[in-house]
Amino acid sequence: MNKIRQNFQTILWIALTASFLMVSCHKPEEEIPAIMAKQGIYILNEGLCEMNNSTLSYYNYADGTIIPDVFLNQNNRGLGDTGSDLKAYGSKLYCISNLSERVEIMDLSDGTSLKAITLQGKQPRKIAFYENFAYVSCYDGTILQIDTTSLTITATQQAGSNPEGLCVANHKLYVANSGGLNFPNYGNTLSVFNLHDFSFLKTITVGLNPYSVAADMQGDIYVVTRGNYNDVPNQFQRIDSQIDEVVQTFGFPVMNFTICDDYAYLYAYDFSTHAKSFKILDILSETVVNENFITDGTTIETPYCIAVNPLTHDIYITDAYQYTVNGDVYCFGQNGKKKFQFEAGLNPTALVFKY
Repeated sequence: MNKIRQNFQTILWIALTASFLMVSCHKPEEEIPAIMAKQGIYILNEGLCEMNNSTLSYYNYADGTIIPDVFLNQNNRGLGDTGSDLKAYGSKLYCISNLSERVEIMDLSDGTSLKAITLQGKQPRKIAFYENFAYVSCYDGTILQIDTTSLTITATQQAGSNPEGLCVANHKLYVANSGGLNFPNYGNTLSVFNLHDFSFLKTITVGLNPYSVAADMQGDIYVVTRGNYNDVPNQFQRIDSQIDEVVQTFGFPVMNFTICDDYAYLYAYDFSTHAKSFKILDILSETVVNENFITDGTTIETPYCIAVNPLTHDIYITDAYQYTVNGDVYCFGQNGKKKFQFEAGLNPTALVFKY
């Protein structure tokens, strides 16, 4: 029985950690010089669970070179075990190491560590920002508030079981309560918090096993619910943040997505059949405007992360292949044709664009 449980947990970790960057980007008010969009990309490579081999790669646009582990180079130590999220806010880069139970805060300019916040017993997963605070979801059911100036924990709130993705809209924080470690009793709610005082507001019932959430510029919340990886399929749902209720369930599967301007870039991947799709959704009309945004025949074996550069609008997809070899990062133009690709690390799970 213990061996069966261990095998299931291994499969579950692969499924749960097939994660991607949830970046919502907005059109700049003024045209930004092209050179500012041509610095580079940080890539968080998740590594393998309990192998302590997460890395932070850096790709330089100017000459197409890549530093395989810029964090190790800058800090003379490893990044930790199972990197689960990477985001930039202000002049800092924030990395979540799930099994190392740490938030690593770096200088965005070069990856130098500014502070590591240890979260023993919490298993942090994802991070979001609002004004002067960062909010971190933790598998122990809590949400942490971190002051982005002092880099200290200032408050803690209770969410649901095994919270994953989180996002901000209308001065509220939305947290996906996955219940992902409670098979077969997955969660099916989002917790909502008032960010004026970080108080709990309500729960919203969604599909089974909610994972990724992101907000658009109109204040709608989009959520991917991953089902049970068997007879309950994943779903894509929309929540109106004015009334905090699900107002739409789309009729196609989505494994994860990112939002840029008025479009959501979506992909689906079936762990059993390996079937996949790549769509673009117009989030003003809520209609699919492109059924396959890869137009040149490029094959992605195991999509693992999707992101859009908010300045160039190029689309980036990472391929994890079989989860045990280094993955690749693919860049596609808005015409769906591949511009370039490069090798990253093991299971590239999040991208941050450096301007």
